[in-house]
Amino acid sequence: MVCSLFLDCSAIVCTEPNTNTPPGSPCGCVLPMQVELRLSVALYTFFPLVSELAEEIAAGVFMRQSQVRIMGANAASQEPEKTIVLIDLVPLGEKFDNTTAFLTYQRFWGKQVVIKNSFFGDYEVIYVNYPGLPPSPPSAPSSITMIDNGPYSGQGNNGRAIHPLGVDVHKNRHKHGLSGSVIAIIVLSASVAVVLCSAVAWVLLFKKRDCIGQPVPTQAALVPSLARPPGAAGSVVGSAPSSASLSFGSSIATYTGSAKTFSTADIERATDNFDDSRILGEGGFGRVYSGVLEDGTKVAVKVLKRDDHQGGREFLAEVEMLSRLHHRNLVKLIGICTEERTRCLVYELIPNGSVESHLHGADKETAPLDWGARIKVALGAARGLAYLHEDSSPRVIHRDFKSSNILLENDFTPKVSDFGLARTAMDEENRHISTRVMGTFGYVAPEYAMTGHLLVKSDVYSYGVVLLELLTGRKPVDMSQPPGQENLVAWARPLLTSKEGLEAMIDPSLGSDVPFDSVAKVAAIASMCVQPEVSHRPFMGEVVQALKLVCNECDETKEAGSKSGSQEDLSLDLDTGVSTASGQLPDPSHAHFPVSTYGSGLDAETGLSVSELFSTSARFGRQPSGSFRRYSSSGPLRTGRARHFWQRMRRNSGGSLSEHGIMFRLRPGSN
Repeated sequence: MVCSLFLDCSAIVCTEPNTNTPPGSPCGCVLPMQVELRLSVALYTFFPLVSELAEEIAAGVFMRQSQVRIMGANAASQEPEKTIVLIDLVPLGEKFDNTTAFLTYQRFWGKQVVIKNSFFGDYEVIYVNYPGLPPSPPSAPSSITMIDNGPYSGQGNNGRAIHPLGVDVHKNRHKHGLSGSVIAIIVLSASVAVVLCSAVAWVLLFKKRDCIGQPVPTQAALVPSLARPPGAAGSVVGSAPSSASLSFGSSIATYTGSAKTFSTADIERATDNFDDSRILGEGGFGRVYSGVLEDGTKVAVKVLKRDDHQGGREFLAEVEMLSRLHHRNLVKLIGICTEERTRCLVYELIPNGSVESHLHGADKETAPLDWGARIKVALGAARGLAYLHEDSSPRVIHRDFKSSNILLENDFTPKVSDFGLARTAMDEENRHISTRVMGTFGYVAPEYAMTGHLLVKSDVYSYGVVLLELLTGRKPVDMSQPPGQENLVAWARPLLTSKEGLEAMIDPSLGSDVPFDSVAKVAAIASMCVQPEVSHRPFMGEVVQALKLVCNECDETKEAGSKSGSQEDLSLDLDTGVSTASGQLPDPSHAHFPVSTYGSGLDAETGLSVSELFSTSARFGRQPSGSFRRYSSSGPLRTGRARHFWQRMRRNSGGSLSEHGIMFRLRPGSN
C-alpha cells in the first residue's frame, strides 16, 4: 500500500523482492521489474561507469533516471572478461501497467535500448522479470494482440500461452487438452520414479543400520600412506543438502575421511566442558579451546559458534579440505565431532603461539623472534602455501593468510592454519571468482578487494604483507602510527628502493647484528609479492626457491665465520659499487648463490651464479642421462622457477632499485 506523500520514507523498510519507491513519489514498497544484462567489458572497467549505465537505460526505456537502480555487478563466471549487471526498474506508482511492462520487455529483448558501445561494448539480455511478462528468453516473434486493454503474446517460451496481468484466462483457454497417451506416459513415469525412490531409501536405511555400532577409525588411519598422492587421504562423500531446511547432521552423516570421529562427550571431557580458561582464541566463525584427549594427546578444539546454513557449508569445506591435506607446514586435522548440532574440529595443538603474538602481542617481550627464526618462519609458511597452490589436489587458495594464522612449534617451525575460508582453485583459464570478498583488512590483495577476483596470487600478496611484518615488526594496519604510515604496504614501498630506506624499515628489536644482505634479499621478495599488478607477483613456488637461496647464504656465512674464513661466501657489496648520489645497490649479474634441495631432509648443495639464473641456458640438477630432476615447489628446489623469479625481478625493476630495490654482486676478490 502506498503511504502518504508526507511520510518520512526512510522509516519504511521493504523486504525483498520489494523496494522503496523512487524519490519524488509517494512513500511505499513496490515490486520492481528485474533485468539482468551481460556487458562486454571487464568488471573493473564497469565500476566507474555505473551512473552512465543508469542514464543510458533510463533513456532507452523512457523512464526517469531515479527509476533505474543498479543493484549489483560481478564478473561472468564462464567469461571473466564480461560483467553481469543486475538492474531494478522501479514504478512511480504501485505497479507498472501492463502496456509499459510489456513494451519495456520488448525493448530489451529487441535490443532497442541503446547503450554506448564505446563504454560498455555489446550487451546480452539474460532475463526481464515482472508478473505477467513472458518467460525469458522469449520464443520466436509472434503477433501481439490486446486483451482486456493489456498486451498479450499469443506464444511464450517453448510455445506456451502467456497470460499477463489482467488477462481473462477463460476467454483464451485452448479447447484441446492433453491426449490420453500423454497422460498415460506421465502416470507411468511418476509410478516408476516413486518405486525407484523407495528402493533407494530402503538401501540407505539398511546401510545406516549396518554402520551403527561400528568402531571409529583407529589412530593409525590418521597417517596417510607415503605412496598415496597428495589430496588422496579422504574426503566428504554423499550428496549435498538439497535445501537450506535440511539439517546439518544429514549432510555430513556419511563422512568417511581419514580424521577420527569424536562424540560430544569426548570433546566435553577434553575441554573440561568448554571451560573459559581453555579458550585459546576466536576466529571469524569458530572459538578455539585447548584440550587433552583420553590418551594424553594435547589438541586444539575449534567449535563453530554459528549454526546457520552458511556456517555448515564452511564447516564441511574445512573438514573436506583438511582431511586431504598433509604437509609439515600445515596444521594437522586429528578428528571431528558432528553429533546433534555440535560441530567441532580437533587439531594438533601447536604450543608456541602465533607469529602475530610473537611480533605484536604477548609473546613479543618474552619470546621475540630473532632474524634466524623469522627466516625459518618465512620459508616454512611459503612452503605451506606453495603446497596448497601447486602440489595439493585440487589446488587450494587459502584466502585469509595472515600472521595470526601461522602457528609456531617450540623450535619455531611454522604451520599454516585456519582453512575455514579456503577455496578450491580452478585452472588458470577458469580462475575462481568469489561472490563475496572475505579476508582480513590489511592483507587482502587489491584486485580481490575491488573486483572479487580470487586468484592464487591473491594469497601471494597476503604472504608479502607477512614478510613485511617480519622485516619491520609493524602491523599491516596500525592507526597509532604517524599520518601516512598507517598502512604497512604503502609506507614500506618507497623505502624498499634504497639502502637507507631498508635500514630505516628494519625492526629495531632485531638489533644491529642482522645480516643486511639477507634483509635486502627478503625485502626484494616482499616487494615482488605486494606488487599491485597481479602478473608482476611471483608464484609461491618461486618464492620458496628464492628464500632457500637466502637461507643457504645465511648457513654458508655462519660456516665461514666458524672456520678459517677461506670459504667464499655470498654477500651484498654495500661498500663498493653503491652510487652515493642515488643510494642504489649494484647489479646482481655475477653473484654466486649456493643452492640446496632443502626440504627433503638431505641437503645436497651446489653453486649457482645469478648470471646463470638470468641465462636461459642455465642448467641445474642434470642427471648423467641428460634428464632434469623435477622437484616439488613446496619441498626441494626447482631452479627454473627461481631463475624466472629473479629474471622478473630484474625486468620489473628496470635493472635498478627503482621498483624493487635489491641488486647483488660478489665481494671483490671472489671468483
